[in-house]
Amino acid sequence: MKKNLILAFLLFCGITVSGQSKDLTVIKGVFTKSKTPESITLYKVVNGDLVLHSKTQVAKDGSFGFVVKPEPAGLYRIGERPTDSRIYLSPGKNISLQITDSNFVVNKIDVENTLLSRWDNLLKPLKNANQLTGMHTYKEIFPLIPDIEKKKNAFYATIRSGNVSFDKLFKGLVQSEFEYELYHFLYMPRSVHPDANALPEVYNRLSRLPHFENTSVMNYDFGMRYISTFIQYKIGQQIKETTTPALNYQDRILAAVTEYIKNDTIKGWHLMNNILLRSKAYDQKYRDNMATIKPYILAADQKKILKEFEKTIRSFGDGEPAINFTGTTPEGKEVSLSDFVGSVVLVDVWATWCGPCKKEIPSLKALEEEFRGKKVVFMSYSIDELKDTEKWKKFIIDEKLVGVQLMGNAAWKSPICTDYTITGVPRFMVFSKTGKIVTIDAPRPSTPELKALLEKELLK
Repeated sequence: MKKNLILAFLLFCGITVSGQSKDLTVIKGVFTKSKTPESITLYKVVNGDLVLHSKTQVAKDGSFGFVVKPEPAGLYRIGERPTDSRIYLSPGKNISLQITDSNFVVNKIDVENTLLSRWDNLLKPLKNANQLTGMHTYKEIFPLIPDIEKKKNAFYATIRSGNVSFDKLFKGLVQSEFEYELYHFLYMPRSVHPDANALPEVYNRLSRLPHFENTSVMNYDFGMRYISTFIQYKIGQQIKETTTPALNYQDRILAAVTEYIKNDTIKGWHLMNNILLRSKAYDQKYRDNMATIKPYILAADQKKILKEFEKTIRSFGDGEPAINFTGTTPEGKEVSLSDFVGSVVLVDVWATWCGPCKKEIPSLKALEEEFRGKKVVFMSYSIDELKDTEKWKKFIIDEKLVGVQLMGNAAWKSPICTDYTITGVPRFMVFSKTGKIVTIDAPRPSTPELKALLEKELLK
């Protein structure tokens, strides 16, 4: 960082950097925005996503500079999310740019980055609609799509920078980003959403083409998100078109990935990110998923990420000793998980403000009735704020909740959340008669799988 700032300072003072290597790239820029930031960030693309490359200070006059060694040549982003801009860097390339309130402008001699800027402007109506602040509905955006696609096709046909490797990279980006923004639009929060019959024909036409036949999509900063939105779209199509019994969402992901992603490495990235890395414990469910997905975990980066992730969940595997926790009853008595050794314990971590939590209560009560008189303890652990204690007590009375009712002492920072890495509710966990973990990510009461799991534990 310090070296980067010194080099940038020398450049802006008009001093030649003696012996500057030909494989270095110099980025000189200036902000002419109404509000100039104190610093600016450069991001690089790694495996279809952005990671921090470097950061530098912005001078009082709005100027800034980077001296970097791009390895390899490729696409980067500069600025602060979500208003950053995409740039192309290659060894020995010097870049001069101006960042305004609405755009960034590069030196016209810089053919590659001029093309990137033109593409950004062309796609801007669709991209702006996909910002959280751009709450346009499909009624406003869908009529614009045929014209945007027409302009995209015309622009695509003119891509000739003189840099063969850039042209290949850029053509792939243009087509991929257009499709990504189309699918992305469907899954942003809106006041009104279209039904399947309202979609422009471009969705059906493009989605039927072969996708992800190689790993080129991983060279784009939106690569991972593009894969996810495409699979989400195809799953939605399958649900609408099929007459067979519904699969659970994980099985739908597996089926869609197998059918629609042609490259095994890309399959591995998607399955790892959307199934394996979302696991809460190194349990049988994780091991079963791993057995299915392992043939697609081919890249060294994938194996490294998975190895590090497994270190974080191994202590939560089935058969591991439970981490004890304590809560307070409505009467003010402290009760711990360890008080119930000898019984199977189902723990429901919830809150009175949580809609999905409350939706599970009827099923939870029915399940509790089915196991009445058996060695199963039903424990509901609230993570409401302490200021809402009376609200929690009233809810228990109004809903006629039974079982062991507990509240944590610090909402999300209660030990049950910090020790078991709980970041969302409802969360159901099952512990064995001997006080060991069965699973810290159990099925919900509204599914038959939880009843089967409890019956299995009772037999042990």
